[in-house]
Amino acid sequence: MLNKRDLKIEYMRGQGPGGQKKNVTDSACRITHIPTGIQSYCDERNQSTSYRKALEGLEDKIKAVAYALKAKKKHANRLDKIRNTKTIRTYNFKNQTVKDHRTKKIASLKEVLRGNLGLLRDTRSTSI
Repeated sequence: MLNKRDLKIEYMRGQGPGGQKKNVTDSACRITHIPTGIQSYCDERNQSTSYRKALEGLEDKIKAVAYALKAKKKHANRLDKIRNTKTIRTYNFKNQTVKDHRTKKIASLKEVLRGNLGLLRDTRSTSI
């Protein structure tokens, strides 16, 4: 839930078609989250609906930003763990597989023993 003190709420006239009523009522709502600068805008027929939908949109945007930040931190933490790990690969002779713990890829044991380590490489980045 957002703190009301962190919100800047503005009401204005809506844009687009709507006739005479649209030109005289301030039914559109724009809400700005002051700490992050994220904005949400909604243009409905009445103020309360516009406010509610703009607030829901703002909460969704803030959750998305928080999720992206959390994912970025998790990825950085994972890369740090990969650089500091001692176990690189696990050879499972029972299932005839090899797992590379840095790239999370699994390959056939026979192919790896033949020297085909390209199956375990991460094709997205070469920084690992």
